[in-house]
Amino acid sequence: MLQRLSEQFTDFLLMKEIIENENREIYEYGLVALFSTAINIIVVLTIGIIAGLILESMFFILMFGVIRIYSGGYHAESHISCVLIFVGFYCASMAVAKFLPVEMGNVFSLSAGIISFAIILYLAPVEHKNKPFIEGEQRKFQILSRAIASVEFMGICLITVFFYEAMKAAVIISLAMLCVAFTLILAKATEIRR
Repeated sequence: MLQRLSEQFTDFLLMKEIIENENREIYEYGLVALFSTAINIIVVLTIGIIAGLILESMFFILMFGVIRIYSGGYHAESHISCVLIFVGFYCASMAVAKFLPVEMGNVFSLSAGIISFAIILYLAPVEHKNKPFIEGEQRKFQILSRAIASVEFMGICLITVFFYEAMKAAVIISLAMLCVAFTLILAKATEIRR
């Protein structure tokens, strides 16, 4: 469905002479990724509104997304699988954020943050078969994913030490990092099986 929609939109852009035919595949791939991401965000925000966790949901999407862009990770075989996996990560994360006792927030955040940070440092970036790295991209993405993970981990540390009243933010950052770490592990495991 998303592939067909991106093809139709690309045809429209070609007809209007906004893009050139030799770039067709690039636009189709980019549009599929854009539509898939939009669906994930809409589904998660809808769940967040229903659950009364809209700010937490937006923060989770932001913290997850900024690392995931550069770290890569597991890509599902279908768009519906992608949505289901992301929604699964999100729902599990929001359940932990909502029900974790506040007094356990600092230990959980620091533990999950340390583990996730180590995994991201070790595994990121993961190349996708449909979008191989071009010259210099792997090193650039490695530096960026490590820098972003460092900033997020420092945020966790600062919140747990100095801003105890914002502990839920540290928990959400650590959960977002943990989800990225899981996608990296899944990608590597899938790569090994092939």
